[in-house]
Amino acid sequence: CHGVSVGRGAFYNPWIFKHTEHHLRTGVLLTEPKFTERVQVMQRHFDLMLEVFGEKRGCLMFRKVAPWYAKRFGPVKPFNKAVVLISTREEFESALADYLEWRRQFSDDDGELTERYRQNPMMPSFMKDGNEPADAKRKTIPVPKGPVEVW
Repeated sequence: CHGVSVGRGAFYNPWIFKHTEHHLRTGVLLTEPKFTERVQVMQRHFDLMLEVFGEKRGCLMFRKVAPWYAKRFGPVKPFNKAVVLISTREEFESALADYLEWRRQFSDDDGELTERYRQNPMMPSFMKDGNEPADAKRKTIPVPKGPVEVW
């Protein structure tokens, strides 16, 4: 079950494996990738999908993937609305260029979101209350309310 959770997390955070390996090896959490790196990885993913599946099918498949990347972009509604309709490379590039221009109003000179629009850093659930796993602090196991004979 934990493997499935990590795998699903990789959809919008493909850095999870590098960060997890680094944390397990050193005990130090790496910083989140910058916006520009996230965009570059998304563009590379798009290019590879078109290379493997062709423009028509690759664009169709990427409609599902792009919002996963955009989940950590900050304000993103216009991009998500446009990218789920792409059918060509030009449409993707246009949607991305329009979004980058629109996003500037929320960004500082370095292209990072201003404090008001910045998302909270992604924090592994096992680190929320310090370095000790949440399970180690529990005195009892939480059980959902309802008929207990099915648990």
